[in-house]
Amino acid sequence: LATTDDSTSLVTLLYSDVGRLNEVIEVWRHGDGTGAMERSRANARAAGEWRKAIGDIAALSVSFENGIYKPAEFSPLR
Repeated sequence: LATTDDSTSLVTLLYSDVGRLNEVIEVWRHGDGTGAMERSRANARAAGEWRKAIGDIAALSVSFENGIYKPAEFSPLR
């Protein structure tokens, strides 16, 4: 989205052929941690394009999960 925080970026979008049916995983990087995450969330929710996309997929979804993770010491994402 054009309105997301500049320090926030999509790292990867994954899906699984095994395990949970039709599971999709998005991994986002928030440059300065919680502050960037909160700004990105507020900006996305204010964007009409994002709200429409969520509205379109919500009826197809069984569940949504959120988590906050830190990269391991050896990760190139540090």
